[in-house]
Amino acid sequence: MKRQYMSYMKGGLLLAACLISLEGAAQGLSPAAMEELKLKRLWFHSQNAAGTAFDDRQNYSDVILGYDLQDGNYCRPQEGRKETAIGVSSEGFINLGSAYVWGAFGFTQKNQTDAGYNASIADPFRGMPYYVADPHLSDWKNQYYDLKFRAATPLLGKHWAFGIEGSYKATLAAKQRDPRVDTRFYTLEVTPGVAFQVNDAHTFGLNFKYASIKEDSRMSSVNIYVDQDYYELYGLGTAIKGIGDGVTGNYIGDRLGAAFQYNLRIASFNLLFEGSHDEKAETLQHSYSTPKKVAGVKDKTTRISLTGVKEGKKYTHYVKAGYADRHIDGIQYISQRDNSETQSGWMDLYKNIRSVYRTKTASLDYALTRNRNAEYSWKIEAGVDYIRQDDEYLMPHSAMNAENLAFNLGGKKNFVLGNGMNRRLLVDIHATYNKNLGGEYIYGGSHADYITVTGLYQGMSDYQTSDYYRIGGAVVYSQQIKESKRMNMFGKVALDRIGTSDHGYDGRTYLSVSLGCNF
Repeated sequence: MKRQYMSYMKGGLLLAACLISLEGAAQGLSPAAMEELKLKRLWFHSQNAAGTAFDDRQNYSDVILGYDLQDGNYCRPQEGRKETAIGVSSEGFINLGSAYVWGAFGFTQKNQTDAGYNASIADPFRGMPYYVADPHLSDWKNQYYDLKFRAATPLLGKHWAFGIEGSYKATLAAKQRDPRVDTRFYTLEVTPGVAFQVNDAHTFGLNFKYASIKEDSRMSSVNIYVDQDYYELYGLGTAIKGIGDGVTGNYIGDRLGAAFQYNLRIASFNLLFEGSHDEKAETLQHSYSTPKKVAGVKDKTTRISLTGVKEGKKYTHYVKAGYADRHIDGIQYISQRDNSETQSGWMDLYKNIRSVYRTKTASLDYALTRNRNAEYSWKIEAGVDYIRQDDEYLMPHSAMNAENLAFNLGGKKNFVLGNGMNRRLLVDIHATYNKNLGGEYIYGGSHADYITVTGLYQGMSDYQTSDYYRIGGAVVYSQQIKESKRMNMFGKVALDRIGTSDHGYDGRTYLSVSLGCNF
């Protein structure tokens, strides 16, 4: 399996190298110019690759090496008190003959310190409530691979464009303390799409999506002389306690989806609406030799978004609004072992929905930039985010809910240090205030003293019902290597601090350092 992941990694690096090395790439852009270019490509941020024909099709490529550090106790219980990550990413877009091609690859190595309540899966926040928790804080060593591509045709017959997007994401995660786990997760996804231009002002798009999901989780203990406690989670603190090496989990799932787009382009005004709906079915089985269905989810998500750009001679306005509704049904199975002569294995006797999870989010963001050729001189940003979470375990009844409203404000100034060598200094200052509007955790099941209740879900509720502020900034310096070269080099340092005193938290610090270049 690891050899397969490495082959995908090499393939991604090869794709990125091809995109970067092709002659005819656009002139190197400053970080502010690159940011503007990507913001104005509205179809690129949609799910439909066919819309590439209606975006700005300027060629570009970049490569970034980064280091991230998080430290502090304001985090979800399954996250590490301290996390460090180092990664490399590359991205490129080219006009390749009669097609438009975009590709990206990213690799990240993350080390977590003192993470708790997760002993079996790579990502306990992906909408899968059925995994294994243990009472010990532990380090984790994780690797993330992310390979994506988009390909699209130019406008055919003045009306039609076709495109396809594909992605492969893989994660290797290893818990470092008994009961430890070696888990491997992947998602392989393909999204074909079509766009129809009625006239210069109106365009419609439609795309479909299919994804295959798989996670192979194998738990074990190095010290075979000491049996470890573990808890099989069934939702909102309900768990079955076990002793030993843990379990072998096989997660298998599929996701289907579709999206619709409408694009309005009038003079200097560009507006894109997108509505989408995805449905995922994922099942957890124990053992490979005699598979036993344990639980599963039906995960449905509906999203709508509206993005607009209004360009003027001096100023450019950006507006984006979004809404998402995610509903997850947690399904549990009752099985019986069949050891008769005709059949050996597990038989599914009954299944039903035992838990429901509902999350609604809404956001509105506005930005204003002062134009300066292909980049901006300054930028101001403001936004508001709303999130409501309502989770229930039906019988015996337990509930966890939270409602939060966050306000964001920021500003950027792009200083010209010299027109020669395209020297720039981009300074970013931003702040967020999150107000908790309410929330609680009520456990109604048996074994209320289990750590899954007192530690895991009580900790998650504390995190979700905390008021906090976040303030930070970033500095980016960039310049060309040579005036005759198209390559821009840049270095970035960003520092953020979250402050809160609720539930005994003392905050969290985020530090990011990156070096990169674009062509």
